[in-house]
Amino acid sequence: MVNISDVARAAGVSKATVSYVLSNDPRITEQTANKVRKAVKELGYTVNHAARALSANETKTFGIVSPAYHSNYLSGLFGLHVYLMSECAAQYGYDTLFIGNDDGAEAMLKAWNSRKVDGFILMDVRDDDPRMRIAAKMNMPTVVFGSPKDSFGLDVVDSDFVKESENIIDFLESENHAEITLVLWSKQIFKRRLGFALRFYDSIMAIADRHGLVVHAVSPDDDNADPTQIIEQALDAYPQSTAMVIYNEPATIVGPRTFAQLDIRVPDDLRVVTVFPKQLVTTMKIPFAAVQTDVGQLAKASMQLLMSRVANRDAPKAEVLFDFPLVIEP
Repeated sequence: MVNISDVARAAGVSKATVSYVLSNDPRITEQTANKVRKAVKELGYTVNHAARALSANETKTFGIVSPAYHSNYLSGLFGLHVYLMSECAAQYGYDTLFIGNDDGAEAMLKAWNSRKVDGFILMDVRDDDPRMRIAAKMNMPTVVFGSPKDSFGLDVVDSDFVKESENIIDFLESENHAEITLVLWSKQIFKRRLGFALRFYDSIMAIADRHGLVVHAVSPDDDNADPTQIIEQALDAYPQSTAMVIYNEPATIVGPRTFAQLDIRVPDDLRVVTVFPKQLVTTMKIPFAAVQTDVGQLAKASMQLLMSRVANRDAPKAEVLFDFPLVIEP
């Protein structure tokens, strides 16, 4: 029976390298990975996940940790992230355990101490998030799915908000827009100091300022505010703006209907740019220029990075940021 040592000899690498390739470790070069895959195929080697888990004292389960509270709109789109992560984990032979608890640090500690999981992916990460502190302190293999100011040495996967903001501002400047209205997530999101909201806002405001563009930021008070009213109020407050950037998924969803009801033609009367999941742009018929966030790509990177961290807890911190394209005509 072919084993991992046979594959290592055939590929001319160590057993550890074979293990890393089988776990899709992103730090292995493509040339080395191809040699290992070729040896695996030629020898007919297959991974016995159950035996591997037992021998390595692993559960083959990852915990996805998120606060229990979500508004109605946020939870619907949040489900896409969790589903794609679980689907990706299954492709690599892992199960997922969803840990939805407002005291996520305590829930993580219980799951870790009871040996339910091999590592964690943290969702909806806040600046100075206690879940990051406990993961770092206990040396739990953990990937931060988000953009905190300080990840406490934990691996990070997210969008590159600086590059996305640069792409948006460069595009609007190329169309000679000098005044822009920015529709953001609610003030509650900012008060909770969620990284994705803070990093995007900080980036686009700083870049717009460097380019000499005027930006009027609008943020509703409540997570469950009517997104139609948010857009209408933004239009009434800043009628001189010739472009609107929407970083609020509920507002993006109702945007096409709202502009049509107001007899505003996009992009002739108003250029609209949004940040929205690629997987939903087509199905929800979003007709705006959009930074199309590929949630599947983020999920895959998170799982690969977590598998790598489980395999080597002492590896240097990794940060994977994606510059998703701005698609002008969906």
